Amino acid sequence: MSKLRRQGLLLAMLASAGCRAPHGRLTYVELHSEAEQRDLRYGVFTPTGWDRDTPLPLVVLLHGRGDDETSADRQVVMDGLEEAIASGRVPPFVMVTPRGERGFWANWYDGTYHWKDWVLEEVVPHVYASYPLIEPAEGMHLVGVSMGGGGGMQMWLSDPRRFASASLLSAPMLDEADSRAMLRRFASPRIVDRVFGPPGAGGGHDPYAVLRTPADLGGSRLLFGAAQGDIPVMLASNRQLHAHLQRLQVPHDYLEFPGKHGWNAWSTAIPYALCVQLQAHCAESPPW
Repeated sequence: MSKLRRQGLLLAMLASAGCRAPHGRLTYVELHSEAEQRDLRYGVFTPTGWDRDTPLPLVVLLHGRGDDETSADRQVVMDGLEEAIASGRVPPFVMVTPRGERGFWANWYDGTYHWKDWVLEEVVPHVYASYPLIEPAEGMHLVGVSMGGGGGMQMWLSDPRRFASASLLSAPMLDEADSRAMLRRFASPRIVDRVFGPPGAGGGHDPYAVLRTPADLGGSRLLFGAAQGDIPVMLASNRQLHAHLQRLQVPHDYLEFPGKHGWNAWSTAIPYALCVQLQAHCAESPPW
């Protein structure tokens, strides 16, 4: 297969990971974004039987490229989450699914988009004002898949102390130079410079440079991994970062789960990741 065809195939996989109608389990809220200067939507999941008085953790789920705020609202995902809560494997939680388009969940270097501010300064405060929730440093858990995993890593690295945990699945876990090289191949040099600025501009956070000691976690918990049949760069880069953090004795959880790059695989991995993160451990072994 030619290099051009391989690149096209990867882009097609990333763009088609969740193009479908919603299942209907989430409630959708339209909110005017000052950061984006337009109305945007987010979805909210609340557990069945919740009394709406007991404060719960908040899970912030960031979707991938080609997906939107409805992408997790599918039967295979919702059934997995509700079964995990009903069985007691995962404590009840509220989940919010913001719209992020193809913006890498970042405040763009050129100032045109502000997706990080939309999530952290607008969606999260709006949800906290709407529901009784545990305070962020103890009760806010970031989950990202694909582009949402890469953008989630950047969001989390900017201030890990803001989150109780981060769980990042099927994302490229690369250093700054390799991340830029990959994005230049699969997006475009112009987009990379618009999002992150020129090399050395400080527009991104390099996990290899930031995570050097346990103290760099800021008291937050980190989990990451990829599907066993994932896009090769995703699986290889996750294995490499896992080995690197092991050598430095930086605490983290690492997963390799069955399936390919998409929601069928993530629907299995996300409940287990939440079992780990919402309880600071998981008494059960992974269900694969």
